[in-house]
This record gives sequence, C-alpha cells and structure tokens, in this order.
Amino acid sequence: YSAIKTISGYFYEDENDGTKTKVANEAIDNYCHYGDTSEKGNCNNEYYKMTSSGVIHLLEKLKNYGLDDDKLAEYGILWLIYKLNIKKNNNFAKLNDFYTEYIETNNDYNNKINGNDGLTYKKIIDKKNDLMDMDINEIFKLEAPFNILYFLYHEISDQKSFCKEYSKYAAKFVDQFKKLNEDSNNIIDSSFSQILSTLLNDHNNLINKYCKGSCSFSSISQVPPKKKPVESSLETSEGTSSSSSTLNTVIPVLSTFAIPVFLVVSYK
Repeated sequence: YSAIKTISGYFYEDENDGTKTKVANEAIDNYCHYGDTSEKGNCNNEYYKMTSSGVIHLLEKLKNYGLDDDKLAEYGILWLIYKLNIKKNNNFAKLNDFYTEYIETNNDYNNKINGNDGLTYKKIIDKKNDLMDMDINEIFKLEAPFNILYFLYHEISDQKSFCKEYSKYAAKFVDQFKKLNEDSNNIIDSSFSQILSTLLNDHNNLINKYCKGSCSFSSISQVPPKKKPVESSLETSEGTSSSSSTLNTVIPVLSTFAIPVFLVVSYK
C-alpha cells in the first residue's frame, strides 16, 4: 500500500472547487502518449489522463513486489475506481467508458511491463474485463473497503495505535465486507469476487500483524461466492432493482465515512 500512496500523491484536485487538478510530481506526465503523434510526456493537466498514467505507474511499482499479473490488475482497478469515485462531476456510466477513452487511446499501454517479455499494461488491465460493462456504481462498492484499508496501512505504526485509535475503522471494514459478501455481484470466478478476496487477505494480514495478543479483534472469513444463476429476463430485471436498492443504502455510508477520512491523509 505504500506504492499506492506514492502514486496517489502525484496529482489531486483542488479541494475548494474540484475543478482544478494540481500536480505534485511531474512524473505523472511520463505515461501520457495519445494519438498518432510521437510527442509524449504531457497529460495537459487533465485529471483523467493523469489517472490513466497513474495506473501504469502503479503497475510498474507493484511489479517490483513480485505480484502476479492478476494481482496487478486487481490493485490497478481498485486504485482507478478510487480516483474516479472522488472526482466531482464524474459522468462515466461504465468503467468501459474510461477504458475506451483513456486506456485504449494511450499508446503507453501497449508497452510490455517487463520490457521485451511479459504482458502489455493493457493486457494486464484486460484480465478484469468482466468489470468493464458493469454499472460503475456497482464497481464503486469495492472502493469503500479499499479506502479503509489504504487509510489503515498508511496510519498504523504499532499495536498500541491500532487498538487504541484505529480498530473502529477495521470494524467498519468488516461491516462493509459482510455486505459485499452477500452482494449479487459476488459470483464465483468473477473479478468482483477475486478483488473482494484480495481485500479480505489484506485486512487479515493487517489484523494478524497488529492485533495478536494485544486487542480483541480477529480476522474474518469469506463466504463462498454464489454460483452464476440461470435467470429469466423478469428475474434479471427484479434482481437489478434489488441491487439498486442495496446500493442506495450503502453508498451514503461510504461517502460520509471512508472518503473524507482518506482525503485527510492522501496528500500529506
């Protein structure tokens, strides 16, 4: 999560009006290469172009930790949806809208992550292509537990600080995770389910490191994902309505809890 924190600090929006993007590290311009021109290295201070560049930066840094391509894709998507979710006036209906405009057209995604071998950055993101046509608000559900973990990994330094000051945030993660565990998108072999599993492992690693013998907080388990149902068109329509109802309940909680907390620390 230290690499994620580093890239997040490369650029951000002005907190006063949300219309001006500010650059804290000019390296964010390194992976902005659009169109037929050979010119590269300038995102023109455009938030979404910098977000696209940031995904490549993140994949590059995380590769140094020995993560496989699937895990790289998961963290790349999590960071991407975080940056999209905090952007005011974000009008993307699906993740594919961003993908088409800012990933497919960015020539740097055609470069291979290991130089002459391995997958291109685009092929890594493509490993999670089943998320691309989902309603983006459904994908944003994953951002809240990621946000909480990001905050905890950034702030916690020892067992005492966790038990005294931050265990309530871990408890909030558990609440959000349990809801997502029962979510209709949590289907076996889906990217949604795989990302949820990764978030769970990150949570449990944190708990095992800072809570053993020091405070009454334990790791949690994941309920096996649902098998993909065979539904009639009527049942599918009813399921969509139910999912939207659940989303309307969950999202206000996330916007008042997780995001403000994260914004406090992300630009230190």
